[in-house]
Amino acid sequence: MINETKIRSIQAKIKKAISQIESEENVKIEFGKINYNSAFYNTSMKVTTLVETISVKETYERICKLLGFTQNVIGMEFEGRNGKYKITEIKTKNRKYPVIAVGSDGKSYKFPVSMVKSFLGGDKKINRDANLEKLLGM
Repeated sequence: MINETKIRSIQAKIKKAISQIESEENVKIEFGKINYNSAFYNTSMKVTTLVETISVKETYERICKLLGFTQNVIGMEFEGRNGKYKITEIKTKNRKYPVIAVGSDGKSYKFPVSMVKSFLGGDKKINRDANLEKLLGM
């Protein structure tokens, strides 16, 4: 029978096995939502590359531009209402809150594009910061 305890046990074993794959392949593997009943459970898995290539950067920049940003904002930090946040991903299917950021408490939060733009200082500030990073080679 499948229950929450059984799922946690199985997920822990899978994560232990996956950690070796992550280090060998230079990727990050995360589990998504879990749906279950007493007979089975299913979950999604997301594999993200940790290699910073030009094509990866261009892909992130294209996604950010689709949402209305002028630069790639993934990795940028901003001071929000309840502390400091770092933008970790963009979910294009979520039209209302597509920007995902991790707070100083380690939890993920969803933000609308307009709010993130205002917290980052607007497009001019975002462009200035991104160009400065390019010049300094950060």
